[in-house]
Amino acid sequence: MSLNDTSVPAGWYRDPLGLPQLRWWNGMSWTNKVEEPRPELQIAASVDRATADAR
Repeated sequence: MSLNDTSVPAGWYRDPLGLPQLRWWNGMSWTNKVEEPRPELQIAASVDRATADAR
């Protein structure tokens, strides 16, 4: 994403300055809102309900 790309939806993205943080893109420009990077979520495989009830 370029510094002035308006086709990208609003959200938290890696800081375009290369800093180890997330910066809020409001859909039109970068803001001063920053956050520490969050670890990616690891979703466990779902367990069959009958198997889970049998334990």
